[in-house]
Amino acid sequence: MTEEINDENPEWDGSEAELVSDDDAEEYEIPETGIKLSYSLSRDEMYKCLYHSRLYKTKGVRAVAQSVTFGLASIAFFLAYFLTRSEYREYNLFFGVFCLFMIAVIWIVPHLHMKSMAKMMADGKTIEVEIYPDHLDIGRDDGAWSIELDGTSEIAEFDNIFMIYTPKGQSFAVPERIIEPELYNEIKAILFSGTIPEE
Repeated sequence: MTEEINDENPEWDGSEAELVSDDDAEEYEIPETGIKLSYSLSRDEMYKCLYHSRLYKTKGVRAVAQSVTFGLASIAFFLAYFLTRSEYREYNLFFGVFCLFMIAVIWIVPHLHMKSMAKMMADGKTIEVEIYPDHLDIGRDDGAWSIELDGTSEIAEFDNIFMIYTPKGQSFAVPERIIEPELYNEIKAILFSGTIPEE
């Protein structure tokens, strides 16, 4: 279900957008007018993008379910260790500790890895995107690439960030704070009309 369009964007940070023409349009076509945005992602925003980037499969409901499973297993192994006198007591202790270790891996390792990556990637580099009704042009020169807004990509909105996932496994984020209030509704409508909500 398409999300309702907000009337304003109170988180805007004062950045300015500009109108640009589509250089790739054919000469006989009426040039499309796009909206150009330039911004940098903060370390916190980069962390949130990495968290939602599908880098780790184990998170959210899945992480909770697996943690509960390992937690119950560890309890069973520790009970077996303390309440029995079998020759396998040491194995019960080992697997009880191992289950606790796996819970730590599920929650702590991804967090630390993403924190480290966010610190490295949030280097203040300027990101440029030109938003057209049917596509996004990202970057310049050799590093330029595009996202077609033809309904093949997914979109998610979280923590005041729009994030698009392409069928090729790429992702791209636009923080709401850099969108001027008078352009917020238009940009959000373009992004959501050309994509499908994240499953």
